[in-house]
Formats: sequence, C-alpha cells, structure tokens
Amino acid sequence: MEIKFNNPKAGMITHEREILSAVERVFQSGWYLLGKELENFEKEFSNSLGLKSNSAVGCNSGTDALVLSLKVLGVKEKDQVIVSSHTAIPTITAIRSLGAEPKFCDCDPETWVMNTEQANSLVNNRTKAVIAVHIYGNSVDLDKLSKVQSLLIEDVAQAQGSAYKGRALGTMGAMGAFSFYPTKNLGALGDGGAVVNQDGKFLDQLKMLRFYGQKDRYIALEKGGINSRLDEIQAAILREKLKLIEQQKLEKARLVEKYKKELNALPIRFQKITPNCEPNWHLFVVRLETGSLRDQLAKFLLDKGIQTGIHYPLPNHQQKIFSDYKTDLPETEKLAKEILSIPMYPGLKTNEQEYIIEQITAFYK
Repeated sequence: MEIKFNNPKAGMITHEREILSAVERVFQSGWYLLGKELENFEKEFSNSLGLKSNSAVGCNSGTDALVLSLKVLGVKEKDQVIVSSHTAIPTITAIRSLGAEPKFCDCDPETWVMNTEQANSLVNNRTKAVIAVHIYGNSVDLDKLSKVQSLLIEDVAQAQGSAYKGRALGTMGAMGAFSFYPTKNLGALGDGGAVVNQDGKFLDQLKMLRFYGQKDRYIALEKGGINSRLDEIQAAILREKLKLIEQQKLEKARLVEKYKKELNALPIRFQKITPNCEPNWHLFVVRLETGSLRDQLAKFLLDKGIQTGIHYPLPNHQQKIFSDYKTDLPETEKLAKEILSIPMYPGLKTNEQEYIIEQITAFYK
C-alpha cells in the first residue's frame, strides 16, 4: 500500500462540482482581481471567526500576512521581534524582509509551542512585536502574553479553526496572520493568505499596503506598499472550502483520537494540548525517545510505502542564514531531533490509517 504524507485532493474530491463551479463563476465574470469574490470571502471569513464582517483582508500568502501585520505595527529595520524558533522558516523570513531582528525563544517541552515565560522575559525597549505561532493546530497560552497584547501577532498558518477559551485563534492579538496554502486547514488551490484586525484600526492601511500603497488606482497614500492580492479564483474556492472547515475538523479529530488510542502503549509521546485550547489539527506529530530511533522509524515506514515528514528538522536559530541570531534553546533543539509527522488529513481512509498503525506497532516488535 502506498500512502502519501499529505493529499489535499483527497479532502476535496467529493466537493469537486462545487469547487469547479466556483472557478467557472469567476471565469464568466471577467473580473479576476479585487472583486466581489474577495469581498464576499473577507466577510464570510471574518464571520467564521466570530468577528464583524469587515475584519479580514485577503492577501497573496501567509508570509505576506505576517509582513503586512509587522508593517502596520510599525516594525522597522533593527527593531526586535520575539518569536519561537520552532516554526516554519517563512515566519522568520517575514521578519527579516523588513530588516527587523528575530529574538528567538524556546518552546514548551510538553505543548511544543512558545515558552511564554521566556518570551515575556525577552521584551525590552527594542521589542516592537511578538509573534505567537500556533503550531500543528495547538494554541500558545495566550493569557500568559496579555501584557504584550498590543504587540501580539498570532501566526495562525497551522491553526485555522482552532480556538482558545472559546474564541477563534487569530482574534486575540493585535493582528492575526493566516495561510491558505493547499495543505493548510483552509487550503486554496494555490497560495493565499489573510490578515485579521479585530478592532478595525488597521484595516484601511492593510488594504492600501497590499495594493502598492494605493487607496484608489494610481494614487498612493501609504509607504511600503507591495503587490499582495488574493485573486478572485482563490477567493471563490476558499468560499466553498470554508463551508467544510467544521466537518473536516471533526474528521481530523477522529483520526487523531484513533492514533492516540492505538499507539498509546508504545514508547512514543504526543503533543500535549494547551489548557483551554480546542485544536483543529493541522499535523499529527509523534515524538520518539531519540533522533536515531526517529530516523529508523521514518525509513521503516517509507519501506512499507508510508510517507512521513519532519516539522521541522533544523530549528531556525540554527539555520545558517539566521546565524547572526544564534542562541541556545535546549528544548527546541531536542524536539527537532525526535519528532516525526504521520499522515493525517481529510480523506485519509480507514484502511490506510489502520495500515499505518499496524506498521508503527510492527516497528516496535
């Protein structure tokens, strides 16, 4: 049996007609950028988060969502941005694209998200933003970052649909940055992203920044504008995909529950859910006792036709391109050597999951 690590098509194939109809609707409209599909998606996405209809601004990618968030908070060259090292590289490249400097903090050894106590201790007069990355669908403990709420950007790229204390992630910081990369919880058929500003303070500025700094065509009012538009086709597709988010959240929860139940007796660890978090799982990640064991299991599964992943094998503070900001983060470094991501996505068949469980169990016999 061959099982892909991720298969975004599997979760959409039963809704092919609706998705293709949305694309056809855009084609027939003759309007492909900054039109009604984007306007309606922004309203529907805002409402799905429990916010007013004008709280979201669509953009080109999750990375751009972070860049735009940093810009409106006034982050400039040499400013400091506190961020956990255990995140995808784009989180850090967004910071560096503005000439700002990442101040890396460690992760919690159980939840694997930002160590909030350390993050708070790093705040100084150069700190202009704190990026809380909600990793794999699990939430940072946001109550413990309340003192920096005005500087807080939630990176929700891996946690669309997750909640903290009953509120949607991305709605509790100054800004929320979302990614619609195809494999994300809400995935387009290409790149896409959105910025959420719950109090509306920065919405006009965000809309200008994503459109070259222009409020109206050919009249630029905002410095630092870029080209970062969520196109009409992706917006139309996302409107259809948004209808599936709760159904797919339940499907993934069942997959995760089965994995935990069936693998619980083995010497592997699972990510602990942050108190008050209701996760919408993006990835299912297990942690082994040693790095060598992790690599052995990955090879064993691949030989059995099962693809796996590592999210992430080299922490950002150890990346060569960020060597100016190198530090010692023992929990992050240990975690990176021991984690393995197992297939878990909408459309993963029961017999496929059972085969994965059988092979992991066989590895330990």
